[in-house]
Amino acid sequence: MNIICAYPVNVDAVCNIRSEEISALISSNMKIELKESIGSREDLLSCLLFCMQQGSGAEILIQGPQVARQIEESFSWQFRLGGNAGIMANVLATLGARPVLNAPALGPRLAGMLHAVVHVPVSVAEEPGQAAEGPKADQEMVHFVFQFKKGDLVSSGQSRIIAPSDNRFIATYDPVNTRLLSSKHFDSYCLENIREIDGALLSGFHLAPFKEYQEIFPQKIAQIKSWKDKNPQIFIHAEMGSFQSPEIMQSLLLLLPQIPVDSLGLNEDELAAAEGLSPGSLPARWQETMKATERLRESLGLFRVAVHTRDYILSVMLPGKITAAIELSALQSGADAAAALAATGFVTGESPEVVNSVGLEAKEEFCRNGATASGRGAFLQTGEAIISLMPSLLAKKPKITVGLGDTATAAVFFRELTAIKKNRF
Repeated sequence: MNIICAYPVNVDAVCNIRSEEISALISSNMKIELKESIGSREDLLSCLLFCMQQGSGAEILIQGPQVARQIEESFSWQFRLGGNAGIMANVLATLGARPVLNAPALGPRLAGMLHAVVHVPVSVAEEPGQAAEGPKADQEMVHFVFQFKKGDLVSSGQSRIIAPSDNRFIATYDPVNTRLLSSKHFDSYCLENIREIDGALLSGFHLAPFKEYQEIFPQKIAQIKSWKDKNPQIFIHAEMGSFQSPEIMQSLLLLLPQIPVDSLGLNEDELAAAEGLSPGSLPARWQETMKATERLRESLGLFRVAVHTRDYILSVMLPGKITAAIELSALQSGADAAAALAATGFVTGESPEVVNSVGLEAKEEFCRNGATASGRGAFLQTGEAIISLMPSLLAKKPKITVGLGDTATAAVFFRELTAIKKNRF
């Protein structure tokens, strides 16, 4: 299977939070809040503490290279592949697909992190890792990822902050991916070979800055629509992210049906934003998540909308392309892949056996409300839609908290696309 993965890929600089290190940098009068952008190390700490306090994740843009340099010098880092498209391409390659990845800023370090099967279109004169349009190796796009775990404690003046759950905060300075740039070789390759492409995984729209998104989005939508026009069979999934403003997200959601996109993915905070609510304000009960997902799918007229939370993955889709049994199997493969990555650091690692108790309780209540149990999950056909719910697995001591949603999305998409392609013949 040939699958386009666009748009962002970068190097992630990962910092596992150490309480003493963070506490030593905090001033006694620091205001804890989620900033619109990061203009100093103090802004970074304010956002990080807010996320730790809430147990939530976020991604905020850094205002310039000098601030990014100060952040890089203030902490110790481990480097790994990052960017939604890059992570999903590696997962798909591991599962047996042939991903085509957009990587306009591809230096040797980043190239060395990609699975050997991932195809990055370059000109005949270029070698992978030496993309003419991208920066030099020491200028590769780097995102700063702060991972924290449930129970991590940071002292802030007279108060103490204890993280209620595992999550991560990302600070990003990335003039390439924030503009959703694509290389001319990627653009031409996709157009010339689009009839041989089976699916596309789209992401990174959340990185677009507030001042530029109205210029960026129409260009990208036009490109993706050109793929769909030339190959109506291509199955397209768009994955959301932590947008700078609800206004940006609403603008994108109105554009996606124009392609049209087939499937949409979000987490619970992004679903709240789609409902016009602030992060965390959507009631945590699975019934509310289900109703909000149904409303979103219906309002956009999409085939499928899925929400992945730390407790379960829930999807609402129309019948026809995928059976309920296949969708549940796909959701389980996504949940298992994310759990394996969290527990072992590898998608191919052994998944933990413990089922998330909140997700399991949601599944059991779902069944009491008429759903049919199937394996670890359950499904219900109501009206014109099929609702599927799959509890997640619990990694008690996670090694990784970033990229889990992307990993689950890629694994689910692979199973769905395999079934869709099989049904065409």
